[in-house]
Amino acid sequence: MRDAVIALIACVALVAITFFEQIPVWGWLGGAISVGVWWLLGREMSGALAAAFMGAVSGFLGALTSWAAQTGNLFGFTTPPGDRVGALFGFIGSSLGILYWPMVGAGVAAAAAFFAARRGRASDVIGTTGRAEIEEARRLRDVEP
Repeated sequence: MRDAVIALIACVALVAITFFEQIPVWGWLGGAISVGVWWLLGREMSGALAAAFMGAVSGFLGALTSWAAQTGNLFGFTTPPGDRVGALFGFIGSSLGILYWPMVGAGVAAAAAFFAARRGRASDVIGTTGRAEIEEARRLRDVEP
C-alpha cells in the first residue's frame, strides 16, 4: 500500500512538473526536478523492482502530459504562426520523450532504491533482513575450521 501511495505522489509530481515546463526558460529545470523526485521517492520504495515500476509509470504519465501540452501548442488556435515552429520542435521532443522518459525514470528510481539498500535502508532489495545479518554471515564465513 505504501508503494502505491508513493507511486501516486510521483505521478502527481510529474504532471505538476509538466505544467512548470510550460514557463519559458524556467521550464528547462523540469528534467532536473524530475530526476530529483525519482531519486527521493525511489529511496522510499520497498525494492528496486517496485522503484523501477514507479519511475516508469510516472515517467510515462509525465511524458504523455507533456506531449498533450505540446500538441495543444502546435495545433492550438491561440498559437501565433511564428511560434508554431518552436511548438513543432517541442512536439517532436515530447513525442520522443514518451519513449525514453519512462526508461530514465525507471533507471533513476531503481538506482536510488539499490543505493538506499546498500546503506541499510531498504534491505529487501538485496534480500536480507538487515545489516546485522550480513555482518554475522561474514563473520561465520571467515571462521577457520
